[in-house]
Amino acid sequence: MKQQQFELVAVEGNIGVGKSTLVPRLVEHLNTMDGKPWKMILEDVDTNPEFRRLLAEFTQDPTKRINFQRFITNHRASLCADLDPAYNYVLERSLYSDLVFCQANLQEACRPDGDDLTYYYDIWDKLEDYPKVTSVLYLRSSPQIAYQRMLNRARQAEDGTPYSYIKLISDCHDAFLPHICNNKETLLLTEEWDNYGCAERLARRILHKL
Repeated sequence: MKQQQFELVAVEGNIGVGKSTLVPRLVEHLNTMDGKPWKMILEDVDTNPEFRRLLAEFTQDPTKRINFQRFITNHRASLCADLDPAYNYVLERSLYSDLVFCQANLQEACRPDGDDLTYYYDIWDKLEDYPKVTSVLYLRSSPQIAYQRMLNRARQAEDGTPYSYIKLISDCHDAFLPHICNNKETLLLTEEWDNYGCAERLARRILHKL
């Protein structure tokens, strides 16, 4: 198998933790430190009407979660298709997120049906054609703080998301993200993010794989 010629760093973490705020700052510092240019890949959550529609539908009716999940998995896969190897990349969420959220939703379901289980294995199948995530930067925060940050940003599609769901997502990141990274031989860099942190220092961690 041909070795991948670029770095792909995924910034992972709970809803509202601060991923999209960090990514541009992180890329800016990486570009001042590294000889190879870096680009960012952000989810277009504020401009994609289908994303917002399906997220709102899922938030209001958890039984429709599979519609949103399948859409976002396909969308995330498309964002990383045919990446130019002349650049390295920082990605806001990867398909690893879909595995974490799928585990959370399976925990919430009283009795998962065939679609839920098929979807879980479909994500693993998609990872076979997905570029290798070389590092995961996990922004870890208490669920209370993530929940408050989510409320503060006031995205309409997230209105009605209960604290219990944010707590569940936090627990699933802690429990499953290390196992996913181990399975895919991805370096896991965990950062406590209750009080945010220094993007420059994180760039150094990424470059030196600390």
